[in-house]
Amino acid sequence: MYVVAVLAAFITSLSPLGGMIFTLAYGGKYRENITRFLTVFLATGILLFITKIVDVVTFTDIFLGVGIAAAIYFFVLRKTGNYLFSILAAYGFDAIIAIIKKIAFGSIILDNINIALNTYQKLMESSFQNNPEQMDLGLQLMETTRQIFEQYYVGIWMLSIIVGLYLGTLIISKNSEIKWQHRFIQLQYESIYFVIAALILFVIPKWRILGMNALLILAPLFLIEGISILDFYWGDFFKKTKFLLFLLIISMVFNYFILSLIALIGLLDIWFDFRKIRNTEDIDETNSS
Repeated sequence: MYVVAVLAAFITSLSPLGGMIFTLAYGGKYRENITRFLTVFLATGILLFITKIVDVVTFTDIFLGVGIAAAIYFFVLRKTGNYLFSILAAYGFDAIIAIIKKIAFGSIILDNINIALNTYQKLMESSFQNNPEQMDLGLQLMETTRQIFEQYYVGIWMLSIIVGLYLGTLIISKNSEIKWQHRFIQLQYESIYFVIAALILFVIPKWRILGMNALLILAPLFLIEGISILDFYWGDFFKKTKFLLFLLIISMVFNYFILSLIALIGLLDIWFDFRKIRNTEDIDETNSS
């Protein structure tokens, strides 16, 4: 268990997404000893920072973004037995941390982005030195990527966190006596007010970047709800036809239009409650028979 906790901290130092999935998956496995597991995880993060193996931004990812967030997740799960509440609690905490991290360590984050992109730029220059057109296109793409990460760092980081929480929860539920009724996920109606506020910020030029970050933070939550709608209506069918399930997953990963459509379905479900339509049809069929 202790070796796994140390490994989880190292994975988080490389990727908060991978670290969150790994930490939740094995934290769920060692749930009876979760305090000791997370204590070793956090101690490893501190050791990595003290020995200057990681910088302050990465340390924040390890200690707060994944470590403390996972502790909140398991605490809420133990108290409520509700996976969605656990995800939202950890996600809300990390949203605050992401904003604070951007304000406090913005220059360091920008330096890290520049270092990574400069490394790719050198590799690209050596690869396309005899092809100036591809070189120019690559440099333009690099600059666009730099601006996207600089402006939307909070939203992009939170996107990886919610994916980690979601996939980690699926793994925990599969191997736990507490099963996640995934097809019945539904956010509270009040969540729509956050979307409205984000859209208002987005249409105001001065606050557009802030609004876009807010939308990036909120969109994955509605994507999860949209996936639960698909699970509710077609989950049993896809379980029987693994190949079609594989194609659906691949199309979702590589087709942003499909992802946006599923997120929109999740958003509309706040108003229309699509699962109630199915239940109403079942009642009508029963009465007619």
